[in-house]
This record gives sequence, structure tokens and C-alpha cells, in this order.
Amino acid sequence: MTDPTPEPSPDAEGQNARRTPDPAPGDAPPADVPAADVPAGDLPNGDVPASGIPPAPDPQEILKAISGINLETIDADIESAFGSRMAQLDEMLAGLDSLVEKIEKDIQNLDQPKPDGPQ
Repeated sequence: MTDPTPEPSPDAEGQNARRTPDPAPGDAPPADVPAADVPAGDLPNGDVPASGIPPAPDPQEILKAISGINLETIDADIESAFGSRMAQLDEMLAGLDSLVEKIEKDIQNLDQPKPDGPQ
């Protein structure tokens, strides 16, 4: 006898190369389970997801719980260091501006003819 489900040919490529099997009758979530059987508050706004599975926890909260690292503290440290470096760069730019002005004045003085000495 022949198999009732056709298999893709060995020459199939790309997305059609593999056929995803249909879910078995027991794999689908039961449609007759009322939402009241799932504890309230699974979602931030108090709603319950339709699947009854709570949403994944926030990765930042997991990091904080495991390592004790507070990302807000790290952000504040980065902002502080960034501000300090920006202040140093501003000072350097001010120094460069004054240097450029001095060089421009020196160039202007070189362009002017020298007064002749006593004749």
C-alpha cells in the first residue's frame, strides 16, 4: 500500500524542504478551560494570557536576582563617566580654539610688510 501522507521529494529546497507535522489531538490546549481557572495577575495589567502560560520574566530582573547587579546603578555610572569625559573634551576644544586664534594672528603679522628701518 502507499503512504497517505506525501513526503517532499529529495530535491526540495528552502522552506519547503521540511514538512511540519500536524499537532496530535492531545497537543492542542483544551478550548473549554475557562480563564477563571488560571490565576489572575499573570500579566502586568492583571489579564491572563489565553494559553494559561505566564509570560517570560524580565531578563533584567533575572540578572539582578542572580548577580546582585543593578542595571540602573550601572547606567548612572556610565552617565557620570561620560559627563566627565565630555567636560575634558570641552576643555581640550577651548585650548585648541585659543591655539588656532594665536596661529591666525601670527600668520596675519607675517603677511604685513615690515616697516623699513632708519634710512
